[in-house]
Amino acid sequence: MVEVLRAQDQFHLPLTSTTDDWLARDYDVDVPVYLFVYPSHTTVDPHHARWSIAWPVGGRTESEMVAWRHVHADAYDNEAGLETDPPRYVYGGAITKTAGPGTVLAKRFPLAVLNLAMRKRIEELAAETPLAPMVDLYPSDADGQAWIVNLLDKMVASKVISGATRDQVIQQASNAFLKPHSPLILGLCE
Repeated sequence: MVEVLRAQDQFHLPLTSTTDDWLARDYDVDVPVYLFVYPSHTTVDPHHARWSIAWPVGGRTESEMVAWRHVHADAYDNEAGLETDPPRYVYGGAITKTAGPGTVLAKRFPLAVLNLAMRKRIEELAAETPLAPMVDLYPSDADGQAWIVNLLDKMVASKVISGATRDQVIQQASNAFLKPHSPLILGLCE
């Protein structure tokens, strides 16, 4: 895994697809795409919410859709302690997963209703969106939010969503958790 991440960083390799269609296929039907805002899994500070772009998958109708396709940057922590492999955010491609506690707790802000080609375009844009160096020594939720904002900018430039929608959703997401949430939910979020 370290070699793959190192190669992705060094050569700026885009990751354009993943192989998790076995869980729930993304059919060519129009579905709503959302900006998910999760309460932070590391702190009760409301300004550290995690962001993800997601849409339901797994069926041809909404009632058949049993999972979610997520596009977000993941924190990679160098557990081996190698000096040449610093902690950072990485994008390993969109992932499909069933709705767990984090998905249930997330606030959803609609971006658009999109067909499969446009959703694939979001995945392509995500693979092309660079990850900025981390501000601190450890991955911060703010770094992941900044990556999503950059992706939303690319989505506007590619006419996937409007600039007005982007601005409205960023404003709503930034205020999604104004009050600190209960420490009991720490660890429940994705």
